[in-house]
Amino acid sequence: MIKQGDIFFANLNPTKGHEQSGMRPVIVLQNSILNKHLNTVIIAPITGNLQAKNFMLTFFLPKGISKLPKDSVALLFQMRCIDKARLQKKCGKIPEASLGKMKRKLSRLF
Repeated sequence: MIKQGDIFFANLNPTKGHEQSGMRPVIVLQNSILNKHLNTVIIAPITGNLQAKNFMLTFFLPKGISKLPKDSVALLFQMRCIDKARLQKKCGKIPEASLGKMKRKLSRLF
């Protein structure tokens, strides 16, 4: 089952404009109850470009916290809904404490 805070590789193509594209890690933002019942999931793309951590509404993911191969940044301001078929391999999960911090940052969007 897909759970909030899980990290998957996902194919985000096709895209337009400034959307993050290609096969890349994404973090699941949608709560686990909805993940169980819907064929879509709300995610945020993850980048290895550490300059992005200075942007508003990003969340820093240190290498050791997420099982990603390097320090990364979740681009919360680029969250989007994708079909679950875009999700490929699960590659990690962030700890509950980090998930709580990320959710507090997300609350600034609304």
